Amino acid sequence: MTIKNTDLFNQNNFLAGLPLRRQSFLASKMVRVEFTPGAHIIQQGQPGHFLGFIERGQVLQENGKTRSRVLRPGDHFGSEMLRFGKDSSYTLTAQTRTTLLILNRTDWLTPSSSLKSRASTFRLPELSRSVMISLLAVIITAMVIMILGPNLLDHANNTLPEQFLDRGRPDLAESYLQFAIGLEPESARLYGDLADILISQSKNQEAIEAYQEALKLDEYLPWIHNNLGVLLLEQDFYALAAEHFQLALELDPENTAVYQNLGNAYYAQDQWQATANAYQKALELDFTLLNTKAAWAGLILYEHRMVEARLVWEDVLITDPRHPLALQGLGVVSLLEGDPALAMMYFDAANYLDPDDPTLHLYTGMALKELDRPQEAAEEFQLILTLDAEPELEELAAVLLEVVLE
Repeated sequence: MTIKNTDLFNQNNFLAGLPLRRQSFLASKMVRVEFTPGAHIIQQGQPGHFLGFIERGQVLQENGKTRSRVLRPGDHFGSEMLRFGKDSSYTLTAQTRTTLLILNRTDWLTPSSSLKSRASTFRLPELSRSVMISLLAVIITAMVIMILGPNLLDHANNTLPEQFLDRGRPDLAESYLQFAIGLEPESARLYGDLADILISQSKNQEAIEAYQEALKLDEYLPWIHNNLGVLLLEQDFYALAAEHFQLALELDPENTAVYQNLGNAYYAQDQWQATANAYQKALELDFTLLNTKAAWAGLILYEHRMVEARLVWEDVLITDPRHPLALQGLGVVSLLEGDPALAMMYFDAANYLDPDDPTLHLYTGMALKELDRPQEAAEEFQLILTLDAEPELEELAAVLLEVVLE
């Protein structure tokens, strides 16, 4: 039995932020499921791929340690399972006769249905003779699936491209998806999947076009905006990439990875405050992100928050004592505090892990200069000029080289 309203979505941050049309579509896909007292709804570590709202009854939520609580009508669980396909972090057991409203992950990833129909004609993609022979059995299977029903067709679309990829044949995955799009020309998801396959073959411009076609069909798919943003970022379209990450966050405002990507886009544009804000939001959602944490510490050091930066880098090293950026950061802090000998200890450790980082060689040269070892400092500055460094860094290294050689 489906529902027609979206009242429960107001209890969930990322669902409440969705456009109303998308909320209505997802609400129409929710189903009621009954559980008797004592029934296990899901075990910790079990894949669930759904979001559940408590409509009636009480559910015990346990994580296998000491934390447990009782969920009551209006409460929900499974946000990570729904959005990211993660396993359940809890064991949930019905304490009374319980009714759940379930939203499945397959429906979460499905484009909205209320779209304008576009004029299109059925056509098979142009294939080479060898590819056509390889795909003959697949096409026959797909035609049988089409006759048997859309559910089997969806299953084929979800599994066959992955099987081709596992066999090292992205070209066949691409050809199959082109064929599938001929059968379902209004499927934004298929265009998105095709774009992912095209990227794996370095067909970046075609991938951009496929993502854009997906968004023409359904603009409310956060994963399409994010993936397109990543591709645009790699193509140095930083501002446009940031726009798509922002759109993805409007649709999925608790997605840690998108905040990281948005921060990277701002970083590429030298927008330090915006970068710090994006990284900080990602860390508020997941403080275990070591690379993001280490990069964020560098940004707050830029704001003269030295004590905070040191504490963050030290925290990173507790988890990963071999993190090169955290080691480098603590070396910079030591250098700023007037202790070049301690700075050199950190820089030497970082250099062992990442010997080709030109920024690290710059800081090492500065520490050696402070230790009155000009010849070794000069070698560090000269090394920067042989590496693929940014022009500004090379210019600074050249100036410092002249200073130490005077």
